[in-house]
Amino acid sequence: MELKLFGFIEEVLEELEGMKGLLEEVSEEIEIFFEELLCATNKGYININSRVKSKKSLKEKIIRNDYYQKYDTKEKLFDNISDLIGIRLECKFVQDETEIYRFIKKHFNEKVEGLEDYYYNPSEPNIIFNLGGKQPKEQKNGVKMYRIDGKYLGGQKNINFEIQIKSLVNIFWSEIEHKIIYKNYNYIIADNFYKDIMKAIKNSLTTIDQQLLLISNQIETGETNTLDKREEQLENLLSKIIYDIFAIRMKDSIGVLVDFRKSCEAIVKYVFRDALENNIDNYNHNLITGFDRLKQIDQSSIDFKQKIIFEREPIFENEYTAILGTHIKNYTNEEFQWCLFFRVLFAIEVDNNVGDFETFIHYYTDKIYNKIASNRLSSNFTVNETKEILETIMIQFATIFIKVNSVELLYENVIDQITKIANSVIDTLYKNILTFEQWEEEKDIYLTLFELRLVTLFNIDIKPERVLDFLERVRYSKSNIEMPKGILKYIYKV
Repeated sequence: MELKLFGFIEEVLEELEGMKGLLEEVSEEIEIFFEELLCATNKGYININSRVKSKKSLKEKIIRNDYYQKYDTKEKLFDNISDLIGIRLECKFVQDETEIYRFIKKHFNEKVEGLEDYYYNPSEPNIIFNLGGKQPKEQKNGVKMYRIDGKYLGGQKNINFEIQIKSLVNIFWSEIEHKIIYKNYNYIIADNFYKDIMKAIKNSLTTIDQQLLLISNQIETGETNTLDKREEQLENLLSKIIYDIFAIRMKDSIGVLVDFRKSCEAIVKYVFRDALENNIDNYNHNLITGFDRLKQIDQSSIDFKQKIIFEREPIFENEYTAILGTHIKNYTNEEFQWCLFFRVLFAIEVDNNVGDFETFIHYYTDKIYNKIASNRLSSNFTVNETKEILETIMIQFATIFIKVNSVELLYENVIDQITKIANSVIDTLYKNILTFEQWEEEKDIYLTLFELRLVTLFNIDIKPERVLDFLERVRYSKSNIEMPKGILKYIYKV
């Protein structure tokens, strides 16, 4: 014979199923109300989530809390379950939780007659809150949380609901804690150990929350209240964290420390290229995500003496990317700076090494290609002709890249200098070359000009005879080219 408990549960679950439509309707109405109420405030509010209690969750709660012993009818049970509907108000920082709670308490300031400690606001008399107790409330796990019991006074029946106010770090922690500790019914010998670990993680996240709050406050004051400045400060912070994480491991692995701060800055530009978009709505979420990834890396070990393994040969989309990418791959396990750059990048990225490598090389060449002023050429040449000229210039760049062979070529300030030189050459080309046939005749002049100016940037020796030959070629051409002083200095060696 079945225990009476399960017959009672079946009755309750049938009632819940019958209420489902009403609960979802009320949930949506409450959500819309708070969305409109909080969006107009400056309390750190960022999002709202709601859910209607499922049959499985209610069944577990009845058994876990012995509700069958406490409430002998399903009506009494529904009157006393506080979270048939759950509403979560999400905010940026822990400090914002208090601000939002105070705002709600101030807004719902009219006392409900006949219900002790319940308050309402005349603009929405159907929603009432129990605001008499102490907040935040301490949970079973010892952590305090703003949790407010509410009632929706509808025409058919009153519906109990619960409001939780949580910051981003507390959402992150509570989701893990809920699955590992609260709803993990497997017998764990070291259960107290796991609870202690979770408390330590909570303390660490609280510290991170305070650090992020300080950053946010700094960003929002004075001149820093611009997206560009915010992005720059975030990049600097992430670069420093990456450098600190890998510097310790490098010292442990090889016994010495090599300065790779510029590499960290370039890697941040690439790895966090999506998280650093000028999008205020996603800013704080992406910031937490970035820190979470770095935290995972901080718990791992890295051997800087080992070679980097590529799972297969890389595949490149075009000729200049293939030239450049093949060269870098060949030197990745030959020269320490190349190896260091990609070891850090691969540790942060989540794909396989060769996939990450392909993505980065295409990102790098696309970045330079897109910064070249192609619109200057399009007025003199067709679309296909412009594309061919740009690809020829990019192939020349890839060839020069091999000659320079320095990880500095990946740095942001160097990329800016490279594209500045490329655009200067494009501007000269635009003024002198009017047809594609003329380009075919004199393209060697402009490609050599590009090469000489780039190698000059990196102080690479050039044979004086090569410079003299170039000047002679320019003199007999139809192009009028002003010669940069950096190139002319090589003539004096003759």
